[in-house]
Amino acid sequence: MNKILVLLAATLATGLTAAAQAPASPTPAADLQKAPDQQVQRRVQYLAQQLGLSPDQQAKLEPILLAQRQDMQALRTRVQTNGRQRGMGQELKAAQARYAEQIRAVLTPEQFVKFEQLRDEQRDKLRERRANGQGLGQ
Repeated sequence: MNKILVLLAATLATGLTAAAQAPASPTPAADLQKAPDQQVQRRVQYLAQQLGLSPDQQAKLEPILLAQRQDMQALRTRVQTNGRQRGMGQELKAAQARYAEQIRAVLTPEQFVKFEQLRDEQRDKLRERRANGQGLGQ
């Protein structure tokens, strides 16, 4: 009986030590709390890896993505302040089209096709999480 208790205590201590040492993986909700410029830099790095962007393309994309992020945040704030979304859909689509054209001007045709695929996959994942009752941080 004593051996079992010692073994149980050792197993528990080992498990707690391992759990304490495991790095916490950042959640999407934690990412949202970062400064917009950090989020944009992270996005540019991701796109550089996925699309094979040159340093020049990365430098050109960063201000476009930052402006897009700021515009989307302003739109979200207006929706929250007004408490309604009526009419915002057209404004959102126009902004998305405007930024897509700016991004298209920076990327090669092949890169832009891949960019659109990545964007569509991201939208599908978000829709799936929402359909399952999960938000960004879950």
